[in-house]
Amino acid sequence: MNQFLIIIPGYNEEENIAKVLQGILAQGLAADILVVNDGSLDQTAWIASQYPVTVVSHPYNLGYGAALQTGYKYATAKGYSFVLQFDGDGQHDPSNLKLLMSELEKGNVDIVIGSRYLEGGTSFKTGAAKQVGVQFFRNLIKATTGQKVSDPTSGLRGISAKVFAYYAVRDRFPADFPDADILIQQILRKYRIREIPAHMRIREAGVSMHAGLKPLLYMVKISLAIFIVLLHHKLTKRVS
Repeated sequence: MNQFLIIIPGYNEEENIAKVLQGILAQGLAADILVVNDGSLDQTAWIASQYPVTVVSHPYNLGYGAALQTGYKYATAKGYSFVLQFDGDGQHDPSNLKLLMSELEKGNVDIVIGSRYLEGGTSFKTGAAKQVGVQFFRNLIKATTGQKVSDPTSGLRGISAKVFAYYAVRDRFPADFPDADILIQQILRKYRIREIPAHMRIREAGVSMHAGLKPLLYMVKISLAIFIVLLHHKLTKRVS
């Protein structure tokens, strides 16, 4: 068995999943692939099953975070050393995976984040609301932890078993969108986090899993989640 498991969450990605899998398989990586079909109403699961990958399907749409946690549970049960999170919408360039694997194999890091904002990274133009949100979360993370993270909303990540085994436990990971709140929690838990330059591409087809989110309401929601994380951390420190 390989040490690495690539987790690909997907919801209604029938127009993208084949190209995503072809791109990853073309890299010739020593990694297994798990597609978590999050209750898609289209042919996402069937298309994925035509490739040499494992497909797990939720009976209905549970959310992006729930799909990731299903992957964490699978990786923990199968004894993988590392997982690589890779979105099923085609925005992550498969060439990023080798770099994530290389960083994790060094053994001195727990979480590797692929950043489109570091020198050497590339991205497509995003809307003003997205840019404001990213800067807001950057500032919040810096203010609460003292650590600088250039791309706090990046879904392209490599994670060690110590981390994903913790979040495989029920109620430790949000079902909808794990964001700056979880990143802050990870920093407070003393996980070693590193960013590397990454290449991102514009979605060519389908609708984003984040579509319909109101930027202002989302920032308020995550801010509340961050407050809960900080409060829990403070109370836990008092007890210990």
